[in-house]
Amino acid sequence: MTRARTDDSPSRLDTPVEPPGLSRAPTLFPPRRRRRPALLALAVAMVVLGALGASFVATSLGQTTSVVALTRAVPWGQKVTDADLVEARIAADPALSPIPYADRDEVIGMIAATDLTAGSLLTREALTDERFPPPGQHLVGVAVTTAQVPATPLRSGDEVLLVPMATEGMAPAGAPTPGPVQATVANTGPVGVDGLRVVDVLVDDVDGADVAARAAAGLVVIVVVPGE
Repeated sequence: MTRARTDDSPSRLDTPVEPPGLSRAPTLFPPRRRRRPALLALAVAMVVLGALGASFVATSLGQTTSVVALTRAVPWGQKVTDADLVEARIAADPALSPIPYADRDEVIGMIAATDLTAGSLLTREALTDERFPPPGQHLVGVAVTTAQVPATPLRSGDEVLLVPMATEGMAPAGAPTPGPVQATVANTGPVGVDGLRVVDVLVDDVDGADVAARAAAGLVVIVVVPGE
């Protein structure tokens, strides 16, 4: 009589049988990632610096100041009027020293110390409170045709000679012929409907009356002299 199997040990039939000639594949573990704290810190630092740089640029662009600018040109020697001025907003720059717009009223009535161009920022160095013409000089307007002035445009501050044109009846008989008069161009006007252009010049007070008389008669030729 066969005794029944009572133990729980596995039988040979329950044990998996590997095919002959084949071995079990080795178990592969995922590679361990190496942590690099230095690279992580560098990345964080770059992000922070980028954010700070963007914030600085935005803040700098947002900080503007209100200054005085010119809405139209003002020739040398002319007074600055209310209509010449306009408000402009610019980024603060220590290299620039324009007049604050809050001081606008102080500018009105001052005299341009040089030619002021439209759209430029107004500085105190470009203005003077000295009256015009300066003491010892006369301001004379000389009307000239295209034949009495060089084709090259005259600019404020140009040194010129006012050469009198010879004509009979302008001086008493036997009187010496007047010579050229030194002058400085103050302003040049546009050509009028009569074809004449008026050039404002500064001359010494002793020559003012004679130059004015000859200019009224159209007997002055303007000659530009070499600059220094």
